[in-house]
Amino acid sequence: MPGATLDEDSIDEILYLARANETAELEAYLSELSTQTGHAKADLVIAAVDQHSKNSALHYAAANGHDVIKLLLSYSGDKVSTSATGLINSVNDAGNTPLHWAALNGHLESVKLLIQAGADVTIINKAGHDAVFEAEINDKKDVVEWLLETVEELESGVGPIGEASSDVGQDEDMDIENESNPNASNGADEGSTAGVESVRRQMEGVKTNEGATQGG
Repeated sequence: MPGATLDEDSIDEILYLARANETAELEAYLSELSTQTGHAKADLVIAAVDQHSKNSALHYAAANGHDVIKLLLSYSGDKVSTSATGLINSVNDAGNTPLHWAALNGHLESVKLLIQAGADVTIINKAGHDAVFEAEINDKKDVVEWLLETVEELESGVGPIGEASSDVGQDEDMDIENESNPNASNGADEGSTAGVESVRRQMEGVKTNEGATQGG
């Protein structure tokens, strides 16, 4: 069956419910929509992407550390769906995945859930940042430490590469605590040659030097 196509009102409703952390309402709405369209709920969530920002429901849930993230990730196990994995690693217009947003805002439990569901830590956004570097430049040390200690893929991951403009990775409508933090968009200048290994070296001194990472 071809992928689902949703009208603007349906997309707006799914994104709103995810953004507002209305878990029960979102589940009920998706169940009704699935019955009407014949599409799996995972495919409906995949189709619910803002046409301008390319943000998904999972982007908003991850950015805010909402419990609704558990519902959205549960659809990745839906055997009817043919595109559930695309939900986890979807990128928005700035190249950010849900993992980028969860990491840069310090939502460690959301980061863990995304990694467990198969989030790719090596994806870089348009500013040249992977998720661990976004966490590092925003002073989310617990997220950085957990990722560096836990995720094997980081051994071969990359951080900022080359030079990027100061605002190329900034999302215009990121509904998160950190949207006004200048560090969310200027890491390319301060760490253009840094990668996961440089972050690891910086983090080695965290316990003895609380200023070892970038201030938020």
